Amino acid sequence: MKKCLLILLSIIALVVALNAEINVYFTHSVDTTLANPNQANAFTALDDKLIERISQAQYSIDFCFYNIWRWNVADSLIAAHYRGTAVRVITEHDHINNTAVQNLINAGIPVIDDAYGVNSGDGFMHNKFAIFDFRDSTSNTDDWIWTGSYNVTDYGTESHANNAIEVQHHEISRAYALEFEEMWGSKTNTPNQDSTRFQLLKTDNTQHSFLVDSIPVELYFSPSDHSTQEMISAVASADSTIYFSIFAYTRQDLCDAMRSRWVSGISVKGVFDELDWLGYYSKSRDMTGDPSSNNPWVPSAPVFSDSVHSSWGPELLHHKYMIIDSDCNSTPLTVTGSQNWSNNGEYYNDENSLIIQSSDIANQYLQEFVQRYREAGGQYLAIAERESNMELGTKNWKLTAAPNPFKNHVEMQLHGEPEHRGIGEPVIHIYDIAGRRVREISLLPFNFLLGVSWDGRDEAGNVIPPGIYFIAIDHVSSEKLIKLR
Repeated sequence: MKKCLLILLSIIALVVALNAEINVYFTHSVDTTLANPNQANAFTALDDKLIERISQAQYSIDFCFYNIWRWNVADSLIAAHYRGTAVRVITEHDHINNTAVQNLINAGIPVIDDAYGVNSGDGFMHNKFAIFDFRDSTSNTDDWIWTGSYNVTDYGTESHANNAIEVQHHEISRAYALEFEEMWGSKTNTPNQDSTRFQLLKTDNTQHSFLVDSIPVELYFSPSDHSTQEMISAVASADSTIYFSIFAYTRQDLCDAMRSRWVSGISVKGVFDELDWLGYYSKSRDMTGDPSSNNPWVPSAPVFSDSVHSSWGPELLHHKYMIIDSDCNSTPLTVTGSQNWSNNGEYYNDENSLIIQSSDIANQYLQEFVQRYREAGGQYLAIAERESNMELGTKNWKLTAAPNPFKNHVEMQLHGEPEHRGIGEPVIHIYDIAGRRVREISLLPFNFLLGVSWDGRDEAGNVIPPGIYFIAIDHVSSEKLIKLR
């Protein structure tokens, strides 16, 4: 049963922010025909959006990014510093010598990396977040956070498939500020090398559950907050669909959680970055049924290697998002942030992850996912398209199936009026919830009542796993969902 985040009201104080706002942006194309109700923001210049937020900040900017290379963003931070805005910057040790970062330092902006003070820098400071105007006491409505998969680089801006999300919310900004200052080592503009804590030295010290204008939002930081377990819980809540787009996916426990839902009839579709596709540790091997993988899926899932195209530079699918029940009558969840689904992301790197319970946000990510999925070679049939296809039927029959759910066999019958003759020998098509054809069964010539029994086996005679299956008949505007227990 779908977990309800509102249950946490009895455990954790949830804070409602008036006039709260969530905006989502994507660097590549989206399928706006799926918009419900809002069209997703496609082809967004994320550097411009980030600069716009930097330019509006009046009091403080806390800027925490794995890689800072984009000069116009660095210049906007310097401009904010010169106009009196308090700017603090944290970056990854491997990128501290970037020219853009050195420009920040030379302008007088305090900058540290994850090897600062008592820290080793052995993991990655892999966050990509910023906090705007939280450190003032005049207003809460100007408090914004920015996060997602976007690194502030030329390729991250021009050619990689990325997403960014910004939230106007005082308490979420507070949680991000606590995380920032745990790494910074102080609440002042000056970092404290004795108190700074990165990676394994951090503690779980932030609020996790919020209400953003009635939208439940959860926030977790790695490695202290065990974010992967929260993703597994989200997967376990799926009633119908799990879709994902991911740069690196090597976590076995998360993959096994998806497999558990897959064999129970939940649709699982995904796009992997080409660099991770069928790699030794990649969970694409499990999902495609590779017998040498840790836990091969049988049947295999419809997952694909990305086909992201850009004429501006290296083509990378850099997303780290998952959407659950985004196109069915259920409670949709969106998981996004900086964390790749890997052991490093769980145990060693500084990361942040959001879980958002919103049909609107999930639908915007669905528009992006379907574009990447079809681009990679996958097939996705929207609910509206299914209904449209049904209307093309030449006869109006009623298809029944009993018992439903069934265990050993199900009796399927096609009912029509006596004068509706001439459809020949109709064929029943049985598909799993991922759209793969499982079985075709020819009916006897039409004689007013057609019936056939199915024993839950595929064309090869193999017993299929329990789950949801879809029945359709050629040229007949009737279809049925059945459940095998």
